[in-house]
Formats: sequence, structure tokens, C-alpha cells
Amino acid sequence: MSRKILRDPLIHFLLFGAALFAAHAVWSHFVTRADRQLVVDTREIARQSDLFTIENGRAPSDAELQGIIVAYVEEEVLARDAQALGLDQDDTVVRRRLAQKMRLLTDAGIIPAPSEAELQAWYADRQADYVQPERRTIQHVFFSDDRRDDAKADAAAADLSDWSRVGDPFIIARQLGPVDRIKVQQDYGGAFASAAFATDADLWSDPVRSPFGIHRLRVIDVDPMIEPGFADVRDSVLSDWMEDARRARALQMVRDRVAKYDVIVEE
Repeated sequence: MSRKILRDPLIHFLLFGAALFAAHAVWSHFVTRADRQLVVDTREIARQSDLFTIENGRAPSDAELQGIIVAYVEEEVLARDAQALGLDQDDTVVRRRLAQKMRLLTDAGIIPAPSEAELQAWYADRQADYVQPERRTIQHVFFSDDRRDDAKADAAAADLSDWSRVGDPFIIARQLGPVDRIKVQQDYGGAFASAAFATDADLWSDPVRSPFGIHRLRVIDVDPMIEPGFADVRDSVLSDWMEDARRARALQMVRDRVAKYDVIVEE
């Protein structure tokens, strides 16, 4: 009987709780008065007030600020007691949060601006990323497989002279765009996109299938591809260069810190 009780998960939980309480009592007995001092200085109060202002779009009232300070004190006390009991050890969430803070420290530093030559060279290597692809405005008529015995045959035989009155109801608008080929393929599938970007303007396509059913489509406008010059996209290029530099610096920071350790992976 006693062995069965000892195997009970509830008993394990109660024993763990009792041990945790006892450990806290021992720690509380030996801690000094200085360890129990918690100073909420004016800088911390200002920081808490600024956080409230950012989140709510206004400064806190005196009563709200008092509540913020009380909440901060409670959180700080619980965090200190948890750390003293070792509750932060081997905790994946805590470890990831600390690592994230280290990365944020790296991001906080100033990135020196590149020279114009450096920026232009960086752009030249990534010029394709700044090309604006051809975009088309497309009209289509939908024929539902669920509503028809042979949607493809009905689509092929349809008179589209009054196209807006032909076909079946569709969950999305009958006119798309202007959109590029990637967007069309994401929303309507490869066959629809191929037809949309192969069809000459103002000509109705043959029936084409999408994940929704059968369509007839036509292109009513084409915005040609634009290859902008460096001057046209300089601001965007500079912003992308800065972001790339921040990522590179953060990666190097991690590698430098890892290099200070003898890392042993046991098999």
C-alpha cells in the first residue's frame, strides 16, 4: 500500500512543493538585509512611464503610475526569489530570452554609413532584387465544377460578349490587378498564371483550370517591367544595406563569443 502511495503523481507534486517551500525558507533565513533592498529609482520610473506612453499613446495618470510601480516591484521581487531558488536554470524560455537580449545589445550600436562607392557596388550585386516585374490587370469568368456537369465544356462554349453576366459566382473579384506573375500563381495556381501572362491583351483565353475550378480570362492592361537606376532606389538600397550590415554584425558577434569557448559535443 505504501509503495502505491509513493508512486502517486499527486504525492510527488506535494513533496516537490514542500521541498521548494523549505528551500525558500532556508534562503530567506540566511539572506542579508542588503539583499532584500529594492530601489525603484527615478530612471526606472521614467522608463516604466515611457513604456506605458508607447503602448497607450498618452502619459499615465498619477494613479496609473502608482499601479505601474507596484506591479514592477511585485515582478522584481518574484524574479529575484525565483533566481535565488535556481528556477531560471535549465529553462529554455529564459535562455532564449537572454540570448535575444544579447542580440538586441548588438543591434543598438551605430552602423557607420557606407561610402557612395560601397553602396553602388552593393546595389550592383543585387540589382535584380530591385526590378519591378511586369504586372497585368486581368478579368476572368468562373465556371464551377460543383454547379455544372462539364464546367470546361460550358466555359469553351460560353459567349463572353457580356462577360460580367456569364459564369458562376466567385468568392473573389472578377478583376485582378495590377498583379505580377508570382502573386497570380500564389492565388490561382500555375496554369492560370501561365495563361494570364501568355495571353495577348483583350483576347479571351481558352478554358484554364485553377484550384477553384475553370476560368476564361483576358488581359486588359499591361504594366511593363521596370529596371530602376541606382538613383531611383537609392533610399531603399541604403535601408537594405544597413539592415544587412546589422545582421552581419550580429552574426559575427555570436561567432566571436562562441570562439571563446571550448565547445564539446558528447556522442
